[in-house]
Amino acid sequence: MKFKLVPICVVSILFVLNSCQYNVESMLYGTSDCPTIEATYQSHIAEIVDSECAGCHSGSDPSGGLSLTNYDQVVAAVSYNGLADRIQLPMSDPDVMPPNGGLNACELAAILDWVENGSPF
Repeated sequence: MKFKLVPICVVSILFVLNSCQYNVESMLYGTSDCPTIEATYQSHIAEIVDSECAGCHSGSDPSGGLSLTNYDQVVAAVSYNGLADRIQLPMSDPDVMPPNGGLNACELAAILDWVENGSPF
């Protein structure tokens, strides 16, 4: 009789412990204090690129040969140079952009939403 009782107790304890988990989205993924926007290049993205990217990616000799001074260049960087992937890399990755970690969560979200929505001007 003791041997039958042990598995039942173990299963019961595991069930109770498992039921104490929080599966609330905000607890799992954090909350977003970013405003909900439909980003366009003119209204949101150009400002982010100017403040966080153009310092290195402009002028006569842009870093990596990649100039990000206008809409067409930024769209090309997203389409062909993996810009959206590079800005999502962890800071420990040597390929992360910007290398100083300049993008905050809202700027990152705005760029990714902009790309997902077809990069509207």
